[in-house]
Amino acid sequence: MPQPSTINAQNPLRSIAAFGVAILFVLNSSSLYSQQPDPVMRAPVIQAPVIQAPVMQAPVIPAPGMQVPGLLGDDSAAQDDARHDQASHTKDKAIAADARVANLFGDVSQVDELPANREPLARSPAADAVFREEALGRRTADVGDLLRRSKGAHGVSIQNRTPIVSDTRVRGQRVGQVLASGSYWAPARMDLDTMMSKIDSRLIQDSILIKGPYASRYGPGFRFVDLEFLQSPRYENGYEGHGSTSGTYTSNGEQFYGRQSFWGGSDDYGFHISYGHRTGNDYETGQDGFFIPASYKSRDLFVAYGFDLNDHEKVEINALRLDQTDLEFPGLVTDLNFLITDGYEITYTNDAPSFADRFTSEVWYNRTRFEGDTRRPGKARQIPSLVDAFQPSFLGAADGSTTTDGDALSAGYRFESTFFSCGSQTSIGTDMIYLNQELNEYDYYDPDPNDNNFPIPRSDSIDMGAYVERIVQWNEDVVVTAGTRIDGVFTDSRDIVAGVPEPLSVLEETTLDKEFLLGSAYLTANRNLGAGWNGSAGMGFAMRQPTLTEMYAEYTFIGSLQRGLTFLDGDPELSSERLYQCDLGIQYVSDDVQFGVHGHHAWIQNYITYDLFDPAGTVDGFQQGASFVNTDLATLSGFETYGQVAMTSMVSTFGILTYVEGRDHTRLDPSRHTGDSVRSGNSTVDAEPLPGIAPMEARVGFLIHDPSPNDRWGVEFAARIVDNQDRVASTLQEIETPGFTVYDIRSYRRFGDLLVTSGFENLTNKFYREHIDYRSGRGVFRPGFAFYVGGELTY
Repeated sequence: MPQPSTINAQNPLRSIAAFGVAILFVLNSSSLYSQQPDPVMRAPVIQAPVIQAPVMQAPVIPAPGMQVPGLLGDDSAAQDDARHDQASHTKDKAIAADARVANLFGDVSQVDELPANREPLARSPAADAVFREEALGRRTADVGDLLRRSKGAHGVSIQNRTPIVSDTRVRGQRVGQVLASGSYWAPARMDLDTMMSKIDSRLIQDSILIKGPYASRYGPGFRFVDLEFLQSPRYENGYEGHGSTSGTYTSNGEQFYGRQSFWGGSDDYGFHISYGHRTGNDYETGQDGFFIPASYKSRDLFVAYGFDLNDHEKVEINALRLDQTDLEFPGLVTDLNFLITDGYEITYTNDAPSFADRFTSEVWYNRTRFEGDTRRPGKARQIPSLVDAFQPSFLGAADGSTTTDGDALSAGYRFESTFFSCGSQTSIGTDMIYLNQELNEYDYYDPDPNDNNFPIPRSDSIDMGAYVERIVQWNEDVVVTAGTRIDGVFTDSRDIVAGVPEPLSVLEETTLDKEFLLGSAYLTANRNLGAGWNGSAGMGFAMRQPTLTEMYAEYTFIGSLQRGLTFLDGDPELSSERLYQCDLGIQYVSDDVQFGVHGHHAWIQNYITYDLFDPAGTVDGFQQGASFVNTDLATLSGFETYGQVAMTSMVSTFGILTYVEGRDHTRLDPSRHTGDSVRSGNSTVDAEPLPGIAPMEARVGFLIHDPSPNDRWGVEFAARIVDNQDRVASTLQEIETPGFTVYDIRSYRRFGDLLVTSGFENLTNKFYREHIDYRSGRGVFRPGFAFYVGGELTY
């Protein structure tokens, strides 16, 4: 198996040439910045940050348009008018072509830039905000990719399953513990499909990342990603119509991405229609001639339509259709032949109901279907031993294969009433979240039709919840936020499944219908310390039920651990996880400087982890089975620090450092399924690191940009420095990963209505892989050197 080298000196001329081209681009652009500004479109503002008052000060010293309604005065009519004007302005800004590229590279802290109706959702000491502008500037694919690349999201790591499918990890936690809200996006299969891989990063208006149990409106979970789709615009002076055409080409993997959008409306209605198309082939790693099978085809259609019923009532309708075909997953057992997602969301807002000061209701329905198999030639090249894991077509043949199909949906509603008073804001809500899932995995050539399916049977869960959140202006310097939630979750599964020899209740030795009573509560405080300094603190408790996969998987090959080739055995007897977390942070903001440091520690009781076991028929000497199991106590702790300094009107620098450590303190108790007296067959290790934890990482760089108000061009030079990861779960066959450093150059240039972006990724052609990349077969390694160029024409 190829191994990453500590020094990669391949293609030095390519690196030198790339750097030279970037310097020439800067020099050429510098000579042009003094030209007259374009009268049609405002140039993007990628200048040294001039930061508004921090979010924790907002109730007392609000930034323009950023105050929280109800906290600053008692003239409700004036507040209603201001909210309406602000909402209209925000929608216009979000859709307008010039605002789309207003901040292509982002800032290290962006919560203060959220619109007024979104800013209260980010009032925790562990919240970040990311905007869609960076999707264009950083060439991102799905929302998880955007969160990973953005300077404004800290403590995020992703596992790139393919160039367009990523699994998001937030402070060491993943699907089930991390919820993608908005329309409660849930994966149909936790390896081939993820929470946010269905959503193109250019289709969201903003994303709020809450890295703790400091929100009660989203459902049972420990971290939350609140996605706001593009909203329909309004135009006060009558009908307007606009459009944009964009495309990006990336050299490594011959990847092409194109998007066509139209938007328009009048003073009481608006629409946005967008179609996107992506294609790509196998990409080359940093080792010449070593290609990773990762081809794909993806198409999406997004429609937003909104209309005002009157001056205080409005309806917003969003629809998303995703159609993906021929997706190769290099580290997993199966590829996808097709995946189809249909998502719908309807939001009703009333800013003057008779029973409250504001009422909002959301109803959503999302459904995903897919089919896949192991029959592509690239799969056999990438994981040669895979054919030995399944029944051959005849005795002695090396052609074993498997097929998979799945169907999953998420549906529900959320009703919320908000009450404003002088110095406080209270929200009371109720919601229902319904999940339904089925997955089949057939050993294609198995001669026994009664024992050839390894499924997640048709199963469902229904969650009925109620919550309260309150924001209080304690005094002129302190804002306190508190919330609580209670849930009743009911799950069940089909007992008789085709291809399974016995009823699942017999195999699991328990009933399949389960009930969970869950609760959560939190308290946070933000204090203005004066002279630009602000402090924040929070503590919270939350519970979450096991996922349907963790409860009902029946020997299903699902990539979860680092080793890749692992089938999972669920357990309906799993207990709910209980998390206790505390956060402490301090932030400094001035006209030229942004700085922050945040520490966190969490204790998790009944943490759901893995117990490896070794059934007959192992391949490559690995234990292939893993059963889900509760461990009594696990901890997650770490810190995030960031800084950004405007050195001159033309140059600014930035740096970000994140670290997370996870530990299983009670790992000896085994799963009830393995028949062993100790976990993973090891009785000597009673505590070890948790699996799948990314190592310490730093990002540093500087930005050179047009110092004129027109800001026609900019170039960002950045380095991502990742430490080696030697804190591994050795009893789960996790292995250490060497550190690496990769360099990127990104640039933009405005030519009237045309915006051109380009860049070089992995400038030195580094041969490396992430710690959470799969090790199956030849192993999954990251792409080597790539050049990309793109353009967006707005009209």
